[in-house]
Amino acid sequence: MDTTESTTSTPVQTTTSSPSPYRWMILFLCWLAFTVIYVNRTAWSVVAVSASHSLGLSVAELGIFATAMSIGYVVTNIPGGIFADLIGGRTAVGISLVAAGILTFVFGTVTNLGLGIAVQVLIGLVSGADVASFTKLLSRWFPLSERGTAFGLYITSTAVGGVLANATIPGLMAKVNWNGVYFVLGGLSIVIGVVCWTFLRNKPPREVAPEPATSHGDRLSVAMMLKNRNLLSLSVAGLGMQWGTLGFLAWGNSLMVKAFGLSTGKAALVMVIVSTTAIGVKPLVGFLSDRIRGTRKIHLMVLSGYFVVILIVFGLLHSYTAMLALAPFLGLGVYGYTVLTNSTVPQYADPRYVGSAFGFANTSWQLGGVFAPIAVGAAFGATGSLLLAVSVLAVGPLLGVLLLLPIREQAKPAA
Repeated sequence: MDTTESTTSTPVQTTTSSPSPYRWMILFLCWLAFTVIYVNRTAWSVVAVSASHSLGLSVAELGIFATAMSIGYVVTNIPGGIFADLIGGRTAVGISLVAAGILTFVFGTVTNLGLGIAVQVLIGLVSGADVASFTKLLSRWFPLSERGTAFGLYITSTAVGGVLANATIPGLMAKVNWNGVYFVLGGLSIVIGVVCWTFLRNKPPREVAPEPATSHGDRLSVAMMLKNRNLLSLSVAGLGMQWGTLGFLAWGNSLMVKAFGLSTGKAALVMVIVSTTAIGVKPLVGFLSDRIRGTRKIHLMVLSGYFVVILIVFGLLHSYTAMLALAPFLGLGVYGYTVLTNSTVPQYADPRYVGSAFGFANTSWQLGGVFAPIAVGAAFGATGSLLLAVSVLAVGPLLGVLLLLPIREQAKPAA
């Protein structure tokens, strides 16, 4: 089992026992909820063109709604994590999903840009507790020796949600228009929220991870998290890695079309292969991380370094056939490390404040998606060079490797 340097002076109970079989139900419910959340987040990209006609939006305004939700989400990552710690992951997930479902339903009724932006910001605000709550729940139910596997399976929900949205929403929209899509998604979110509220459990019957001790010392504060060297290093290193991932996802299609004159369909096929790879890559990385000798830090450094190399190799390609062949390997670079960044936060956090710690880390990670697309656009716009553009992306995971160095943890034996 991995152990880290102490991150808090407050003692915790460390007696553990065999995990409860109900942990797999907890994992399934977290996966199901996050899948529905990602279908909702992807929905706008599918319905945007149709909705723009009824709302009178210009092409430039199509991305405003997605940006509005992202702003709300980033703003409430830390408060949402604190909320999950205060009331428990089960209740936080239920409230978040039900509230987001109601607002999603309301979004289907909007008739103008201003109201639509306001509703999307609100959806982002009420969604700030969801991922922190899932992290808190999984870290309580799964022992460290299984945590990579659990998070690897759970985080496939992002890829599955994207695939489901693109596969089902166009047909649904043909029957009920774009407004009806949001009515259906809103109702589905409410139902899943009630199911989670009913069947999730905050605490396993037998503890398999350090149990939070009751104490009035070491109260949660931002300063407390900033003093946690391991958590701070993981947060800023993850920003660099997400810089590469979110920047590539934002610009990958356009770079291939503009640099090589590929058709939109050909570029999309490369990206589909990259994204589909994530469904297999994420659980595989998690499974192997539980069984391969070494620390999570070392595993992360290897995957982040691999990400740098595969981006540069992609930038050197000149053949579409070679791009298709490289796409699965690129998928490992783009998505592989995400399992470890997510599953390692609970390992570095005070067990009482896992939700808050994840909110803190995730806020940092999401900033990569804010700035990377701007930097890549500027580099490619000035030079037209695919290699230079992906080199700008590669700077992020390269810094990630270096920023992981201050982390101190002990190696575990191979399982």
